[in-house]
Amino acid sequence: MAFSYIRHDSLFLRQGEIISNLFEPQLQIPNSDTIDTKRGAKIVPIVHPYTIIVSQDCDLKWDYDARQGGVAEDKLLSHILFCALFTKDEIITRNKLKSDLFKRVRQNQDERYHHLDEALVGSTQDTLPELIADFKSIFSLQTELVYWFLSSNQATRQGALFSPYLEDFMHRLYNFLGRVATP
Repeated sequence: MAFSYIRHDSLFLRQGEIISNLFEPQLQIPNSDTIDTKRGAKIVPIVHPYTIIVSQDCDLKWDYDARQGGVAEDKLLSHILFCALFTKDEIITRNKLKSDLFKRVRQNQDERYHHLDEALVGSTQDTLPELIADFKSIFSLQTELVYWFLSSNQATRQGALFSPYLEDFMHRLYNFLGRVATP
């Protein structure tokens, strides 16, 4: 069986779901050791061509149900956790990967990265390109903001990993994040 993505028909977001064109508002503070309120800071949008949701599926479902009034508000998520995905050319340029290191990345032999092959989305003719997750590129967005980006068609739900690919991806992410620092 060839690798492919699935397309969820659920209204709530799912762990392992890939979203394109997501904006991350980033605060840009002028170069200074202290924040100078007179010089001001500005918000600069960072566009993520591809991201993957890494928040837990059950938490995402509880959050959606709470937003619909079906369960208690203590189930709401303030933020959704994402990992940025990059195309082959982007990751090589961005991280200055040499061919020997990229070969390891492509074979999922480097703990910092996870490689996803180019693949079809469900039974459609839509495809997602070869993508690489950089586990140092984790960020969160307010949940309301994510749903607003999607409802206003500024971001698009593309497809999702399914079992056992989702578990493999999450296991590798948690291994990377759970490293014990040594001097």
